[in-house]
Amino acid sequence: MSYTCTAFATPVTGTAKVHLTHVFATLQTGQPDQKPEDIAACRKQVSSVNSRYLGIPVNTRYSIDVQALMMSASSMLPSPHATKPVMLTIKLAPLGIAGQYAFGAFRPSALPNNYVLFSIGTDFKGAKSSILVLNEGKAFNCLVSSDASPFNGGLSEKLGVDQK
Repeated sequence: MSYTCTAFATPVTGTAKVHLTHVFATLQTGQPDQKPEDIAACRKQVSSVNSRYLGIPVNTRYSIDVQALMMSASSMLPSPHATKPVMLTIKLAPLGIAGQYAFGAFRPSALPNNYVLFSIGTDFKGAKSSILVLNEGKAFNCLVSSDASPFNGGLSEKLGVDQK
């Protein structure tokens, strides 16, 4: 009887820190809203005292086992409410988007009117974080991202999920 020794790859773990520096207006479908007035309204909204996302740092810890495709991630960010200076931790779920490792939380309990998204390349470079602020009763939502072109990848299709 012979025994074979199987080498188990350890998961790749890491932390990515990015700043949310870009603001976009999105339609309810997740597509970009090109109206300058909607983009200006979003910029004002995500810079306000009760919805401060623009310029904040987002730290994401991830663990990815590329062989077993087991992965987890959590993003830490300051509360968007200036009156509550606490750090929030949002657990993210894998999104299964080809060509990248992508994670998201849709309406997490700590931020029930938001989506929190994170992606990193298969080479573990190019980390990106985004927060979609849902605007009930408006034709557009506001996306704040570390990515200058968030609508060019597979993650953009997730922006249209369950928007209201």
